[in-house]
Amino acid sequence: MKHNSVHLNSFCSIPGAHQLAAVGHVFCDKKSFDPKDGNRFVVVPVAGVDKAVIKAIRYSKLVAGNIVAVHILLNPSDKDRIESQWEMQSIDVPLIVLESPNTSIVEPLSEYVDSIRLHNKDSAVTIVLPVIATAKWWHRFLFNNTARLIERAFEGTAGVATISVPYSLTDNA
Repeated sequence: MKHNSVHLNSFCSIPGAHQLAAVGHVFCDKKSFDPKDGNRFVVVPVAGVDKAVIKAIRYSKLVAGNIVAVHILLNPSDKDRIESQWEMQSIDVPLIVLESPNTSIVEPLSEYVDSIRLHNKDSAVTIVLPVIATAKWWHRFLFNNTARLIERAFEGTAGVATISVPYSLTDNA
């Protein structure tokens, strides 16, 4: 039986390749995540209630764990509106509304995720980002800027992963 193998030398010209290379047998750590442990958390940042958010919530249920949707309140007068939209859709995931006194979306979300990690040792937090997939390349400038900010903010944060769940405008137009 012939295996396709790539030698480490072929990657040497790529910066950081030696850090990524799996030489010999690579063993995953032996910690198994049991859904009953309660050490897995899924946070879905939401600006409102739309089809992209609902798709991200559905995906979150596949990831499992303790799922919450988080809305960062930039305008205090919007609180009742977002809560009533959430309730009207009968979404069976709790909505957490966090105030942002300085109109930052990333800061309150980061503090919330940090508090989960602080109060739940060995926890894993997955941030599921609803994003819009478009047909035209220039439409990308109109959508997903907040999702990109959130991804960058958590990039490299131990115990935190971000996943983008695309909702295609082209399939449903």
